[in-house]
This record gives sequence, C-alpha cells and structure tokens, in this order.
Amino acid sequence: MIETIITELRRAIEKLTGCRKPKPERRFHKHDEFLSYSLKAPDFHRLMKEFTPRFLGLGLSDRLNLAAKLLNKHVGEMGHAGIFILILSVEQLRPRHFRRLDVMVEDFRSWSHVDYFGIEVMGPLLLRYRDETLALLEGWNCSPNRFKRRASVVVFTRDVAKSARFTEDAIRLCDNLIWDNEDIVRKGVGWALKDNMRSSPEQILVYVKNLRRRGVSSTITLYAIRDLNPAQRKEVLAIKRE
Repeated sequence: MIETIITELRRAIEKLTGCRKPKPERRFHKHDEFLSYSLKAPDFHRLMKEFTPRFLGLGLSDRLNLAAKLLNKHVGEMGHAGIFILILSVEQLRPRHFRRLDVMVEDFRSWSHVDYFGIEVMGPLLLRYRDETLALLEGWNCSPNRFKRRASVVVFTRDVAKSARFTEDAIRLCDNLIWDNEDIVRKGVGWALKDNMRSSPEQILVYVKNLRRRGVSSTITLYAIRDLNPAQRKEVLAIKRE
C-alpha cells in the first residue's frame, strides 16, 4: 500500500511537470542537494488534497512510515508531501513519536522543509507538550545539522510567537546561534526575533540592541527589525559595536 502511494504520487507529479526529472533548484538554494521537479505551489496543494483520503486511510504508524519514506527520496516535492502527512497527523503525535521525527529531519534538504515542518508540526507540539518539545529543540539547537539548528528557532515564529509563552526560550535558543556560519540559520534567528518582537516588543528590542553592540551579523538584526517603524529602525541601526 505505502509503495503504491509513493509510486502514484511520483507519477502524478511527473505528469503535472511534463515528465521532467528532478534537478537542483538554485534560485533559492545555494547547494545542489535540493532536487526539485519545479512543481508549482497551487498544483502541489491540489495534489495533496487529492491524496488526502488515501493518506488518512492509513493508520498512524503507516502514515509515519510513508512520511519517512517520502522524505528519504531526497526530492523536494516528495519531502514536502511527507511533511504534509505529518501535518495531517499532528493531533495524534505524542512525545513518544519524537525520536521518529528527529530521524526524519535528517532527511531534510531545504530550509523550506524546515519551515513547513517547524511551523505546522513542531509549533502545535510545543504548545501542547512544552517540556518534551523544548528538550528536543535544545538537542537540535547544537546539532551539526544546519537544518536542525534552523528548526530549533523557527518553531518560535507565527502562532508560537503570538502566544507570548516562549519569549525566554526563544531568546535562549537564538542566542546560541548568533555566531552560526550558516546563512539559513542566521535568517531563522532573525525571523524568530522579528515575530517575537510583536508579542514581547520591549524585551526583544533590548536584546536586539545588545546584539548590535556585540557586532552580530546584520543578517540577524536587519531581519529582526523589519516590522519596526522608521524611527525605531534608525535608532537600532545607529548602535555601533562596542
């Protein structure tokens, strides 16, 4: 059943993309490891809607196996389909499944996988299972895998940031990555700070100003202050390294 779904999903993608083979996507990725069919987003979502009854027809264990196998194909759209299955299953996921999620992240090949997964899967899990999810994120925070490091902070965007329940945790995990060499990780830090600035403006603004004084990469601080008004931005940008 699982292999049949994978085969039919691949054929459906190839049909929509003119039977082209996946190749490195270099417009938004600087590494060749992200292979893509260049399937358009509306077509992907339409395909996922078409396959949803078949995904949901599987038990949770089989769904997780299917998601893992799709991610293991190391092709962008197949990986996104695997994450889509995890999103469909998120209400059934428990901390006992975290080891399986940890292994699946090893097969991510794009920041887009990280963000889709971080917001739609790990975000809801953090809101439900704070301590267990934070423990997982802290492990990812110091991982040699750059996708895990990005995941450890982008979880604190969107709904998690709006909740204002994790500001201290977000700052702590972001602070561990402010000197990271990877651009996608630095951008993830900046994004997390930007979104938390909306719910905890005073605390995050003080922290970002301190980052400027410490000479942290402008990739982080410029992203973090995107939502500030011009006067506030000017004030932050005027801060020099001490």
